[in-house]
Amino acid sequence: MQERQRLEGVWKEFQRWMPMEQIFRLSFLLAFAWYYGDRKVILSSSGAMTLDTLEKSLSDIQGYDVRVAIRRQAENVNWQMLEKQEVYRLLVEELDIFSEYYEHGGIPRKMFSILLDLAGTGGKYAVTPPDVRKLTADLLGGRKVRKLADLCCGGAGLGLELWDRLRQRNPEISFHGEDCDRDLCDMACLHYYAYGVPAGEIEENDVLAIPDPGENQMYDMIVMDVPRGRNITEEFDYRDPRLPFFSKKKIYTDWIFIQDALYRLNRDGTAAVIVTAGALIRKNEEKLREQIIVNDWLEAVITLPNNLYPKDHTGTELLIFNKNKYRKGKTIFIDISRYCRQTGRNFSEISEEGIRLAEKSFWKFEEISEVSAVCDQKQIAENGYSFKPIQYIRHEGEMEPGTGIRLGDIAQIVRGAQVLKKTDQRDDGDAYFINIKDIQNNQVLYEQADRVIRQSSVCKEKFRIRQDDILLTSKGTILKAAVISEEPPESYISGNITLIRIDQKKYDPYVLFEYLISAQGQIALERIQSGTTIRILSNANLQELMVPDYKLISMKKIGEQLKKNQVTYYRELREAEKRFTKEKNRLLEELEDLR
Repeated sequence: MQERQRLEGVWKEFQRWMPMEQIFRLSFLLAFAWYYGDRKVILSSSGAMTLDTLEKSLSDIQGYDVRVAIRRQAENVNWQMLEKQEVYRLLVEELDIFSEYYEHGGIPRKMFSILLDLAGTGGKYAVTPPDVRKLTADLLGGRKVRKLADLCCGGAGLGLELWDRLRQRNPEISFHGEDCDRDLCDMACLHYYAYGVPAGEIEENDVLAIPDPGENQMYDMIVMDVPRGRNITEEFDYRDPRLPFFSKKKIYTDWIFIQDALYRLNRDGTAAVIVTAGALIRKNEEKLREQIIVNDWLEAVITLPNNLYPKDHTGTELLIFNKNKYRKGKTIFIDISRYCRQTGRNFSEISEEGIRLAEKSFWKFEEISEVSAVCDQKQIAENGYSFKPIQYIRHEGEMEPGTGIRLGDIAQIVRGAQVLKKTDQRDDGDAYFINIKDIQNNQVLYEQADRVIRQSSVCKEKFRIRQDDILLTSKGTILKAAVISEEPPESYISGNITLIRIDQKKYDPYVLFEYLISAQGQIALERIQSGTTIRILSNANLQELMVPDYKLISMKKIGEQLKKNQVTYYRELREAEKRFTKEKNRLLEELEDLR
């Protein structure tokens, strides 16, 4: 859209003079006033724009809440900055963009969405991305709803887009928005006015505060994009009526948000809650997930691509709850994390194919290979009430559930030493200390590793690397692995590495290694990872990992050939690198002689 591109260019120039918060507030007020106000009085006779001229242009606006929101926002604009020639030039340029947009039939609510998205891209506000709003509205927009609420609404983009879709079938639908940020409530109020919502309100309220049971308002549908960066642990308060089945000392706030939505839904209500992946699997809130499954309230979980939110690269999950499901006892798990297109540096959006697959799976409750799986309550219970879609969706070539051999029955699994003291690190140290950075292309690069003295606390026998050991990174966003095919120099693993030492009377290490780095093995490892931003492979989960079972004698023969092949490959690779470096140096010397 050309208006967005032009505004983006103006905002980049604006940022030389004003912080993003001021740019967004001023732009929102200008876009509102240029459509709803008297354009003749927005600028004074001298051509200046002031608080007084803005308020005069909007003097006929109806609605107390809207007028208060305008006044509050206008009073927070640094009007003195507009007296600067460069800033005023940009102001006029923005007004020209708004004028052309409205004259060509543009409507304010779409312009406000552009401004909110620009503010989100700039990192000022965590705005629900347009593709996530569209997907949510597509999935839920055909339901019968009389009372809709957008909790933690921000600028209310998600809730209002869904309201606009729902009102086609529900003409008497009301809208309620809430946020703890007064500034965002004001923006939501103007946005709400632009949509022409006939019934409802925007309220300043902190969802994390314990509600008064006597004042609980019930809704037919609730949407909530759990605020990014607010997911911390809090002391559990036994007085909280939303958490009757919780008994731990601490609780992550994302589950207070989720429970608040469920608490405020009526008995036939639906909720869509956007969270990060940790909420699906953390042991701390397992009892809460269990109760949701027992109540049969979980309709769908959809894993979305990473990097949808600017400056936040954690995974995104869309949870859909329904207190009166049509398909009793069933939940559909959908994974469209691979279906994305990059729109900027470390910034992506859901592809059209991803949206189509999610909608097809959800509407038809259809299992699609590598995309979706329909599960009953027993299957979810067997997986520790995990809501993580990848644990249920099967991929081509995978082992059947319940088959194979348990890794803990064939191997010793050791997590490395946790801390390396500065005094232990020496350039002339006796041994190598291997960390994540030292594993590259399925091999250990000892030359770049830290050196330590043998007297160090990390130099314990259980941490020492031996021939035929497998190393796995136990932390990080990317899984790395290596198998030690030749006798290594004296080396020890860090706390970010897990060592797997195979009992070779039961299994072959090279066959296991090839499985772990295969597509099927990577999926199996991803299923047992925990953590949101930093993925973690725990020893306990690795113990339970099921790996393919083969006839031992035949497996050992193939394993010997795999080891021989690997040794040959790396030897020839090193020799080729030496020849390459030697020949390059010779040619450079020859070039130098030509001077």
